[in-house]
Amino acid sequence: MAIFEILLCTDEGSLLVESGEETLLPGQTWAFSGATGQLICGTVIQPSVGVANYSASTAYSGCGDCLENTLEFFTANTAYIGCIICCPCETGSTINQVTVPHATWTDNYGNPVVQGNSVVLGGPNGLNS
Repeated sequence: MAIFEILLCTDEGSLLVESGEETLLPGQTWAFSGATGQLICGTVIQPSVGVANYSASTAYSGCGDCLENTLEFFTANTAYIGCIICCPCETGSTINQVTVPHATWTDNYGNPVVQGNSVVLGGPNGLNS
């Protein structure tokens, strides 16, 4: 298991991730999952050292493909799509991912489960702001 620095697809910030059982190479775009089941998309920059909070889960052909496939979630067997805002949309030069603020946990198979009829309280825009 190695640590890598990635360039996030949503805001061009960087973050440390771990490869888990996957083989990561610079230039590859992957979806990475966090401990709460949150998925992020990023392109591998280089090997690094430090503490990672996300693990590689699925390889994609690029940021657009990754974002398109990771923003869908299921609740009560109904698919919902999180919001992507592209400005300007014709060129797709800026992509912002809006995290859907529903309670999320991991099922027995490691898949994220979203409770669509709930809202996470606290955090940057919650009751504890």
